[in-house]
Amino acid sequence: MNVLIVGLGLIGASLAKTLKKNTNHHILGWNRTATVTQRALEDGVIDETGELEEIIPKADITFVNFYPDAIPKFVKDNRAYFKKHSIVTDSCGIKTKICRELEKEDFDFYFIGAHPMAGREVSGYDNSLATLFDNASFICTPTDDIPRNKVDALVGLAEEMKFARTVVTTPEHHDEMIAFTSQIAHVLACSYVLSPLAPYHAGYSAGSYRDVSRVARINADMWTELFIDNKEPLVREIDDLVSNLMKFKYCIVNEDAEELHALMEKGNKIKEEIG
Repeated sequence: MNVLIVGLGLIGASLAKTLKKNTNHHILGWNRTATVTQRALEDGVIDETGELEEIIPKADITFVNFYPDAIPKFVKDNRAYFKKHSIVTDSCGIKTKICRELEKEDFDFYFIGAHPMAGREVSGYDNSLATLFDNASFICTPTDDIPRNKVDALVGLAEEMKFARTVVTTPEHHDEMIAFTSQIAHVLACSYVLSPLAPYHAGYSAGSYRDVSRVARINADMWTELFIDNKEPLVREIDDLVSNLMKFKYCIVNEDAEELHALMEKGNKIKEEIG
């Protein structure tokens, strides 16, 4: 099978490396910066490249690895090139805006939103890894008009790539869950290091500081789009977080040791139960 990777940054190149490591598929690749494409070819990360109008028609499955707002535009702008009945997917961290926009189009191929759930605090081809998706989940978010055999084909490719888990859900449920499992953590980490005490942490910090602050190392351009494109679920999570922080603040201000203890016990119990 021919698999095309469009966009050879951290995620795209890591997908290509994972495909090379775990499958025997023929990997085509393209990047806006031609020197990156050439490096990927020389490194053996991809097997073939060329102009988009030459390589897109060869692909049975195409992964589009761009920032959120660029994905629907790329798919629509290149609609004439995609192989009939092929699968076009993406790797973006939000799904509703992309999937629902492309659902309106009358394509002769099938767009299925996807999210290979892994990342790093660094970006670009040089930081891509063949092991990035080890123990990771691969989430598919087909819309109602996608045939089951096409969903199964994309899930099957993820299983070949040795993702630890595959999940099929709606774009809306994906975005609701990602607001909780990923986006709110980045909001919290960035808020945490905005403290005026943060520059003086050396000598006073250990695991707690490291764990909470880690994902404050963020690509602001990309995450600005992700946060705004997932506004409603993320704002709900921020409201819940602020509400819980205010409960802690109230107990501390009022020296309500009993309620403060109860809040921490509740948090500890939930964490023990859910992992």
